[in-house]
Amino acid sequence: MGGSQSNETLEEGGFRVFKVNAGSPAEEACLEVFFDFIMDIDGTPMDENPATFSSKIVEAENRRVPISVYNVRTQATRSVYISPRKWGGVGLLGAVVRYDSLSNVDNQ
Repeated sequence: MGGSQSNETLEEGGFRVFKVNAGSPAEEACLEVFFDFIMDIDGTPMDENPATFSSKIVEAENRRVPISVYNVRTQATRSVYISPRKWGGVGLLGAVVRYDSLSNVDNQ
């Protein structure tokens, strides 16, 4: 049931979006600062290892790939497409992200 899926999601974590630069692929994907967690990239679930995140972004460079994003404000997961690429700013996404546990959200 949906309730058990929600509990499983809250025990997990993802890469929380802390900054989105104007004109970046992250902005084009409508990532929401503070509230959005990137849970998987192109079907690969994210774990606490930043190398997992980085390697999937590099692998996806210049391609349009699906990502699953959990929003703690709406408590819903959505699928969006992002196109990591050199865009004139820092990084391939133009976002600052850091792994965070969803279970810590209530304490922040």
